[in-house]
Amino acid sequence: TTTTTTTTTTTSTFLTDALVPRRGASVPALRATRDDGDDVPFGYTRLDVILIGGGVTGLGFAAYYGLQEFAGFDAQWAGNVVQLTFVLLLTLLWVGSYVQRVFNKDMTYGKQLKEYEEAVMQKRLEEMPESELMALMDESEKKER
Repeated sequence: TTTTTTTTTTTSTFLTDALVPRRGASVPALRATRDDGDDVPFGYTRLDVILIGGGVTGLGFAAYYGLQEFAGFDAQWAGNVVQLTFVLLLTLLWVGSYVQRVFNKDMTYGKQLKEYEEAVMQKRLEEMPESELMALMDESEKKER
């Protein structure tokens, strides 16, 4: 019985500390980070996807009922207009984001290729004898002048 009470007290204290921070205690920010500590941009976590999906669904319902209430559409026409509009807009946004990534060379293959090339060059520099490395540096300095 004592163990159960202690566990309950510990759990209760933990929940209280997590939900109601004490005065002067710092409140952790709700943002995602990668393993290396970099922030993850919005839209790349499960929570972000759930929020985006819920927001789009909520907008769809609001548009559907808004067209019926304020524009006088019947339910079938309102549904058709909302569906056509959302499918068209979301498709255009998706294609636009893809085209933007292509133009910015922000594609997965491009990133992997760049990382591979950098790793190969780093490995070659590590394996190069110091005399060749010094000659290469001197040649590079001469070209800069």
